[in-house]
Amino acid sequence: MKLLAICIPNYNRIDKLERLVRESAAQIREARLTGLVQICISDDCSAENPDSVVSMLREENPQVEILYERGSKNRGMDYNFLHSVMMADSEYCWIIGNDDLPAEGGIRRTVDILQTEKQADILVTPFDAYGEDGKVRQTVHPLLTEGKRLFDTSVREQLAELVFSVRHNSGLFGFLSNVVFRRQGWAARRERFRDKMDTIFIQMYMNIQTLLDGAVYLYMPEKIIRNYADEETNGSLDRVCRILYGLDGVVEYFFEGEERKHLKRVIVDAYVSGTVWDMPDSMPYKKKLRDLDSPKNRIYRKYFIPSAQRERVFKGAPVMIYGAGHYGQKALAELKTYGACILGVADTDRRKRGLNLGGFAVMSVEEMVEVCRTENVSVVIANYAHVVEMADTLFRNGVERIRIIS
Repeated sequence: MKLLAICIPNYNRIDKLERLVRESAAQIREARLTGLVQICISDDCSAENPDSVVSMLREENPQVEILYERGSKNRGMDYNFLHSVMMADSEYCWIIGNDDLPAEGGIRRTVDILQTEKQADILVTPFDAYGEDGKVRQTVHPLLTEGKRLFDTSVREQLAELVFSVRHNSGLFGFLSNVVFRRQGWAARRERFRDKMDTIFIQMYMNIQTLLDGAVYLYMPEKIIRNYADEETNGSLDRVCRILYGLDGVVEYFFEGEERKHLKRVIVDAYVSGTVWDMPDSMPYKKKLRDLDSPKNRIYRKYFIPSAQRERVFKGAPVMIYGAGHYGQKALAELKTYGACILGVADTDRRKRGLNLGGFAVMSVEEMVEVCRTENVSVVIANYAHVVEMADTLFRNGVERIRIIS
């Protein structure tokens, strides 16, 4: 048995599969890890058969164990994730999406961690997300911590501490490639979540159940993976909706009370936006969106103005824009096209006070509230990440005419 299996659930994108396997094999060879690490490729009946590419990679890397199976029919992402793990003969598994790559020296570092931190059942790390231009777009920190942390989730207080430390869905396995886990938990539960095989988040169900059953969750600050965003796939409205509802389903399934509220804010609400709320009512996802219960979604349900109604709502209407960043600029330009009577722009950030945004000097929230008290003004919240907090500020100050368009 190997220590670690790099599990690759493949579907199409043969060039990216080749890149990932080639990089992984090179790191295994160069770090002399052939006795410790294997590669497992599960192809979900891709339209382009990868047999010849895998054969070539095996010939180029005879000393590296590369297991490969191709399904006779397409069974979906969740099944493929699970099958790539079931193929492995290893203590730990590391599922890597075929559009990602191990960080430089990432496999060596992962092996070192597993050999040193032998109590760990699950390893989670931060990661850099790259844009299509190959430049780092953002660094994702899954937890509210900068250093090494260890949580023994068999202790209820430590499980709760972990949950409230989560700041991004990758802290609870929403991203495949920054997580390494003991294979035995998946093998024991391989039939348990068959009804979740259309959620695209089977890895969350498997690994969260491991935590709830009692496990050691290790967070290390080293980055072991490079995430390359596939905007064509992940940026589509269909995929964004599936992610949104999938994440909400996981939170609803496992958590209650304050833990559920926290995870709804930091995991689910990250995908609630004007883009999904502007779907036509005829789309099947729209009803599910209306029914979804999260802090941000409740605000959108009450105050979002669909694009088809905006000219009627805003033409000649006095409005203030709350938010002087990127979304404020977009809101200003859009409201001008509807003929809105824009009275000013406000922002919470003191550093923006007095700056010019489209001919308006950015004012304070207090100044905006005073305008709203003397005029029949609607406030357009122009933000994405802090909609709930901004709406709460308006509520506390008696502002009720709220609009959202982004």
